Amino acid sequence: MIALNHGMTGAVVAAAINRPILALPAAILSHFAVDSLPHWNYKVPGHAALRPIVIGIDMILSTVVLAVLAWSFADSPRLVFIGGFLAILPDATWAPYILWSKPSPRDRNTPLHILRRFHIKIQW
Repeated sequence: MIALNHGMTGAVVAAAINRPILALPAAILSHFAVDSLPHWNYKVPGHAALRPIVIGIDMILSTVVLAVLAWSFADSPRLVFIGGFLAILPDATWAPYILWSKPSPRDRNTPLHILRRFHIKIQW
């Protein structure tokens, strides 16, 4: 799923709960809840060179939307922004695949590898 969806969801979760001790873990968990829904990923058929551009645009747009959402919630703008950022963060575990098209050679049976396997299983 694109980062924009995750960021907005995490920001709204954080704003709705409005208690950092509960809101921030809930924002992270929202990532997996949203990923369990049918969705589009960064697949640009026949245009592999466009993938980094699409991801870059998505990250810039996500940051702007998070800033606007944070500004909109004057009570706790930092919490809203951090909640959105944390909701995007699980996708950062895919950086080795995105950057080098393969995992790190030391990435077998680590907690990160186990998290990615879970992440793959819930997406459809």
